[in-house]
Amino acid sequence: MVGMILRILVMFEKGKKYRDEDAETIIGSGVKVEGTFVAFGNVTVKGTVSGSIETKNDLRVENGALIEADAKAKNAFVAGAIKGNLKAEEKIKLSESAQVAGDLECKTLSVDEGAAFNGRCVMGGEKASETKEE
Repeated sequence: MVGMILRILVMFEKGKKYRDEDAETIIGSGVKVEGTFVAFGNVTVKGTVSGSIETKNDLRVENGALIEADAKAKNAFVAGAIKGNLKAEEKIKLSESAQVAGDLECKTLSVDEGAAFNGRCVMGGEKASETKEE
């Protein structure tokens, strides 16, 4: 809904071209999203998401947020809780308040002291995928 509102506002700016990846979606602290959530721009989660979440850009899970879903993004910053698998094309950063119960897949992983992670991690991009297939 927020992405749609942003799209409408941007469409009315004279002479400005709109690209889907420019849209930013914020799921507020009092909001619960259930089902499949797909976005093109950056997504910030402050509330709860159940089901699946995917964005072509960056995913930010704020402290106090909960994702009970598999998530996919270009990059992911996690300060809240994720119960599900997280796949990032590039980088995953777990801050000191992060709580992840699920598998991670990325090229680069950064974990701050204090973060809780219970699962498997596959790193390295294409090389990791090749090793997995063998």
